[in-house]
Amino acid sequence: MPEDLPLKIKTFSARHRQYVVSVLKEIIEYYGDSLLGCAVFGSYARGDNRKNSDLDLLIILKKAPGLRLRIKEFVECIEMKYEHLAQEIYEKDDILCELSPYILSRDEALRLQPLYYDLVQHHLVVYDPEGLITRIINSTAGIMLRSGACKARCGNTWEWHTEKACFMGGEEL
Repeated sequence: MPEDLPLKIKTFSARHRQYVVSVLKEIIEYYGDSLLGCAVFGSYARGDNRKNSDLDLLIILKKAPGLRLRIKEFVECIEMKYEHLAQEIYEKDDILCELSPYILSRDEALRLQPLYYDLVQHHLVVYDPEGLITRIINSTAGIMLRSGACKARCGNTWEWHTEKACFMGGEEL
């Protein structure tokens, strides 16, 4: 994990910072050699997270079991390890510590995923030893440029629109 990464993440208390950094380090330690990449995206990457924002995580593994098992493993082996600290932060600091992992296998990660559009704009790379996250970001940026992708407000949320192409999910990167 880059040394300056904790300084780039907006947190609301020392305990909150400890929680975020501990979870990110645990992801690297727990998945070990099977971890190909990890990045923070969403409000934490943009720096506009609030006390009730979830921490969006892109986690790329060499191989990954079915979606249900991926999430179950993440919750049981990583999230629950820090549940006591998350509860303490909520009770003492009124900060909700909610994790939202998006766990992909290498093969899945190398196909365009809708979240990559947001990742291009705002990301904090936690772990990228082989440059896979960088490849995803650069390839997606090129696709966005060619397709005229732009973000548009739709009610109280945002949508991506492409002028020169239809939905591009699944395109190889």
